Amino acid sequence: MQFTQHVVFYAQDEDALMALVEDWTAEGANTPGFNGGRILKFRDKPGRYVIQADFDSWEAAEANNDRPETQANAERLMGLVDGEVKYENLDVLGEF
Repeated sequence: MQFTQHVVFYAQDEDALMALVEDWTAEGANTPGFNGGRILKFRDKPGRYVIQADFDSWEAAEANNDRPETQANAERLMGLVDGEVKYENLDVLGEF
């Protein structure tokens, strides 16, 4: 079953955030089971963002999480975040 993770947080430095996402995307382009993602910005909540990452399965996401590159970029992200990070783990039931 396809799997999506949302990482929801507040951050102030959008340029640094976008640079991090670009680096992360370049490093993850050939990661088995990773299908890409997107960064979303709340229109009605300034400084609030969502990173969405799509995978073939929960298992592929877990394998990606164990990669040193993923751990390093997650650490970089924590340096940009204000407050707590919320992780939402979602199974994809269908697309329309």
